[in-house]
Amino acid sequence: MADRTPIEWADATWNPIIGCSRVSEGCRNCYAEVMAARFSKPGQWGEGLAQIVRKPDGSADHRWTGKVRFNERALDQPLRWRKPRRIFVCSTSDLFHEGVPDEWLDRVFAVMALAPWHTFMVLTKRPERAREYLNRRDERGRWPAMDYAALMAATGSWSTPALDLREGWPLPNVWLGTSIEDQATADARIPHLLATAAAVRFVSAEPLLGPVDLGGYLPDLDCGDGLDLVIVGGESGPGARPMHPDWPRALRDQCVAAGTAFFFKQWGEWAPAAGWYEDHQVSLPLRVWGPNGWTDDGRVDGEWLARAGKKAAGRLLDGKVWDQMPGGGDGLDR
Repeated sequence: MADRTPIEWADATWNPIIGCSRVSEGCRNCYAEVMAARFSKPGQWGEGLAQIVRKPDGSADHRWTGKVRFNERALDQPLRWRKPRRIFVCSTSDLFHEGVPDEWLDRVFAVMALAPWHTFMVLTKRPERAREYLNRRDERGRWPAMDYAALMAATGSWSTPALDLREGWPLPNVWLGTSIEDQATADARIPHLLATAAAVRFVSAEPLLGPVDLGGYLPDLDCGDGLDLVIVGGESGPGARPMHPDWPRALRDQCVAAGTAFFFKQWGEWAPAAGWYEDHQVSLPLRVWGPNGWTDDGRVDGEWLARAGKKAAGRLLDGKVWDQMPGGGDGLDR
């Protein structure tokens, strides 16, 4: 949990739940898993949540244990932040992990209901669970999270005059997103997202590991239904896999054509090396995309990428920063 974050599309992070488990190839180099394993000794925050393991070749790797934990002390933190923020919810876990009971979800959504001055961005790789939870009601036809919010408002020091705690669902200040890394995950997850009630729906294509055609997932010019925001980024950190420049370009062009906000977060470890390799001005590891995928063989025709590191690689896509957000502008108060 942090009042500030280096994540380009958020102002702060909030982790009322910690712990996770891998679900797809995009999880392979998860920074949260690495950090939890590093701090998994007795008494540290990652204890019981992750561990360092040995692979068959003897090298070290990190693995979630699959356990999750409710962070009681962090629950009401957004209520104490009076300045409006865009908050990334559960940056070190997945809010809709199968180990998270509905009761925990009720409490998290209650806090979001009580803080209408913030925008909460919930990102999950389990949109089917989000769909089930966000569409459910109790035996009285009401949303349990809103009843819990009303109870907190009545017994605590918070008031929400701008929000109807009985009828304000889906919450207007909660954006719901799903992570994708390739066409298969896009096709498996986005339909669940679009079938879920949400004020704003978005995808985070990070790490982007292959080309993606968003096809019928972007707004139709006639009905306007579809994704509101597409975030794209390459992988960073040890073992990062390159992102071919044509992949984010294609998503950018699809979004521009559909009128969907497009946010290019980063190149990651690898960036286009145009001019670098040919001029021999730098000595960096280079890779190229050829007919059979990524190769270090410079004789294969393709586009060179250099492993420059996240900072040097930057976040310019064809010379431009893309920081679009639904409603216009980047929306960040920095």
